[in-house]
Amino acid sequence: MTKPWTIRPLLVLLPLVLLMLLASKAAAADNYKASWNGGQIDYSNNDDFTLATIDHISASMEECGTAIGETSCTWEIILTLHSDPERRCNPATPEDQVVWKSGPQPGNGSFEDGGKIFPLEGCRGQNLVIWIEWHKTYDETAGPFRVTSAGSRWALFAFGYHPVEEAEQRIINAGPPTALPPFQPNFTPQGMRVASDCRSLSIGNVRYVFSFKRIGCSKASALAQSRYASGIAPAGYACRQRPRGVRCWRKGQPLQYLEWHLPGTKPVLPRT
Repeated sequence: MTKPWTIRPLLVLLPLVLLMLLASKAAAADNYKASWNGGQIDYSNNDDFTLATIDHISASMEECGTAIGETSCTWEIILTLHSDPERRCNPATPEDQVVWKSGPQPGNGSFEDGGKIFPLEGCRGQNLVIWIEWHKTYDETAGPFRVTSAGSRWALFAFGYHPVEEAEQRIINAGPPTALPPFQPNFTPQGMRVASDCRSLSIGNVRYVFSFKRIGCSKASALAQSRYASGIAPAGYACRQRPRGVRCWRKGQPLQYLEWHLPGTKPVLPRT
């Protein structure tokens, strides 16, 4: 006759086995890193682009208490997953969905988090976009001109794309393998940051004029960030790279466009 106590260990082990299976299902097949002034994030996705993981994120703030008359200061980081309607593989995928928030952080300081899993739509191309915002209050000594809130938004990366590594591979494929030394990256690729008023954007320390027509601010920003992160034109658009800027226009509709260029220059739209 089977004793009751021999069954209990199996029941205890069963949840552990299920957890191991779930962990195996979410095992990462691709890894990414991104950094910005005061922060860094490591993330990964599984091999069929159905799950992504924020493995680790850390950030710090040192801008609180820097204004005259400032009485309080909070800041927050929000990660949004963007899906281009014209190239998504699942029609039910929302265009934008928040996948992680730091929550309001009071004053200067830092935080860390990680191990957060969120779903992907099942194909490469979705963009992870970061939004960093802060809010301040002031007393009467601050004067009439003061900024009470501001934010910055830019694409961290597109799932399934590695622009630096892919550019390196294209160079290797174009020439004899022995003609190039091994690629030894000693820098962190800078993200694109679109200003909150959508009139300019920054890549690294370089600021560009940002303009668009017949496209909303949010979509123009997402298209620009997709073009920068993946290195290819968004679906339905054509893009022209110039030494001092980029212009993308909707195929067959050249007057529906977006562009960024250095002040004093402007990419010329090709004839169609």
